[in-house]
This record gives sequence, structure tokens and C-alpha cells, in this order.
Amino acid sequence: MFYQDTDFNDLSDPGCLVPFALSENGEKVCLSSPLDPNGMLTGYREVEDFGASATNVSFGRYFKSSTGNYNFVAMDYNTPDSNNAYPKVGPVVINEIMYNPPTGNQYEEYVELHNITGSPVTLYRVDKFASWKFTDGIDYTCPNSPPVTILAHGYLMVVKDETSFKARYGSIPGDVQVVEGYGGWLSNGGERLQIGMPGDIDEFGTRQYIRIDRVRYSDGSHPEDCPGGVDYWPNEADGFGKSLSRIDPNDYGNDVANWRAAAPSPGIANP
Repeated sequence: MFYQDTDFNDLSDPGCLVPFALSENGEKVCLSSPLDPNGMLTGYREVEDFGASATNVSFGRYFKSSTGNYNFVAMDYNTPDSNNAYPKVGPVVINEIMYNPPTGNQYEEYVELHNITGSPVTLYRVDKFASWKFTDGIDYTCPNSPPVTILAHGYLMVVKDETSFKARYGSIPGDVQVVEGYGGWLSNGGERLQIGMPGDIDEFGTRQYIRIDRVRYSDGSHPEDCPGGVDYWPNEADGFGKSLSRIDPNDYGNDVANWRAAAPSPGIANP
């Protein structure tokens, strides 16, 4: 049994700890130390947020040695009586990010998605009558008529403006689709970029989205926002002609150790 704190503003109130069933739409789990003889919490407290989840998928703490901190993420498989498994990766990952084109023309931005599996992935759930969408960073919902399918081991380019994209980067492989017109802009200073698959509609009538992949990138110049006060993200991608390129698409993505600055390569395997 897990317990949820229903009043995070009053940590001394023992009445705020109530048993509950974990929600598939996401919430917070709180672990607190027992009360002292005076009825006060003795100090220890741990709180974790988790989002909407797919059936039979657990969440766990994953330690990132590159930055010395943890992420609480979906696991590749369930381990109720042993050490946590590796984070779940795919089936689609954020593979390349051009957030600050060297020309200064933000219409040349793009995000590359990559299907790391050997089967096509359609970015639409028939059972939910809803498409995948970016839930952080940019505002974009994938088309539903017809829905977008990424071929096995294939790529999808999500661009701000297709005309500007093609004028800047030229032709891309013929089997790579391009979709355009997302709302907002990729932040030149860094932000969280996240794509999700539609889940259930909650009790408030809001569609929840199951996180498929995310990356909280930076421009290499914001140590105040990074664990330990050191920004390890490469600054060569910040307007100097390179993009952020995922090193291994099969490895966990929200880790600076799995990214580097490289020459733009939209629609093809990263160099």
C-alpha cells in the first residue's frame, strides 16, 4: 500500500496521510518518517511525481552518473523484489534537435523522431481515437486523417516551416515524412521537450498522455539550472551550426551523457 499526502502545505498534520489506489493517470507518492511522541513528523520525507502510465508498466528511480541525480521514470520491466531495471526506451525517441539555427531564422528549427523498433509505429491510438502529441516544449498534435506512421527504424521530421526547412537543409530520404506547423518555438536557452501517447480521460474530462520520450536540454550556459551547478550540454548547438544529436537511440534519452553536438543530419542516422 502506498500513501498520498493530500495537503502538502501542512506536513505536521497526520490526517493528511491517507491510503489510496495508485492512479493510472498519474499523481504523487509520499513517504514520510513516523510521528514523534508529540505527534510531529521526525524529518524524513520523500515525494515523487509520476505521470500517466501504460498497463503493467512500473516507475522507478534511475541514477544518472553524468549529473549525480535521479529521474523517476517508467522501467523496461517490473522488478518488485530486486533492483530497478533500466528505463523503458522507445518505441519512438527524440533523436535530434535543432533549436537555434546559425542563420538566426527560427523557422529552420526541427525535431527528429526515430522509430527504434523493427515494426512500423503509428502515432495514433485507434482505441482512444486520439493522436500522439508533444506535451512540453512545443505545441503539436500529430495528424489523425490520415495518421502518421514511422516506418521500422525510420524517421519523422517535425519542423516549424517546411519551406524554410528544405531551403536550409536540402533534400532528405524519400521515405522520411515531414510534418510542419507546431506552435511555439524551441527555446534557445533550453527546456523540456516531451512527446506522449494518448492515455485515458481523467475524472475532470482531460485527456492524459503517457510519456514516450523526453529530454531536458540546455545551451551549455545555464549552470544554475543544472545539478551540481555545472552545465554539461554542448554550446556548439547554440547557434554555431550544429544540432543536438542523440548518441545511442536505444539508451535513455534524458541524460546529457547521451547527447553531443554534431552536423545537422535530418532524416538520416546520426553521424
